[in-house]
Amino acid sequence: MSEEDNPHFLKGHALDLKQIRLDLYRLACYFEASRHLVGRETNGNASEDEYIPDLPKEFFKDEVSRVLLQSAIVLRILDDESEADRDERNPFICGTLELDGGSEPLGLREACNKILHARRMNYDKCSSEQRTPRDGRHDWYRPYLYLYGVQARKHWRAALDVRAFINHGARLLRARTLSEFIEWNEKYDGA
Repeated sequence: MSEEDNPHFLKGHALDLKQIRLDLYRLACYFEASRHLVGRETNGNASEDEYIPDLPKEFFKDEVSRVLLQSAIVLRILDDESEADRDERNPFICGTLELDGGSEPLGLREACNKILHARRMNYDKCSSEQRTPRDGRHDWYRPYLYLYGVQARKHWRAALDVRAFINHGARLLRARTLSEFIEWNEKYDGA
C-alpha cells in the first residue's frame, strides 16, 4: 500500500460550504413556513389544502435535526482549523447555557458541541387558532430549541436561538480560505 500526499492547500476534509449554507437557508425556511402552513386560509374549500398541514408533521423534526447535526459538524471542523487564539474569538452568541444552577451565554462553538452531544431536543411549540376540518388545531414551531445532556456527570440545558445560529453559521461558512472569502464578496457583495 502506498500513501499519497494531499497536494491541496487545505489538507483535511473536502467540504462544500455552499451546500451547508443552503441547508442553513432551508432550516430558516422550515421555521418560517411552520406557522404559515398550518394557518393558511382554504378559500372556503375545506378539502383544497387538506394535507398541507400534515407535511410539517411528517418532515419538520427530522429535517431540523439533520441540518443541525450536519452544520454543527462542519462548523466545528472549520473552528478547529482556525488559527485564532480561542480567548480572542468572537463567541457569536446564539442562546444560553444552564449548568450547575448558573446561566451563561452560548457561543457558536459551544452550541455546536451541545447539538452534537444532546441526549434530548425539545421544540418551542405554539398552537394555531386556525382549525381544520380533519383534526382541529395545528401546532407550529418558533425558532428556539432546548437541548439537554450530561457533561462530566453534570446535567446541562442549552436554549438555542435558531435564527442566531443560522446567522452566525452562514457568516462563518462564507469561505474556508481568504481567497474563497474574496471571491464570495466579489460575487455576492459587489465589492
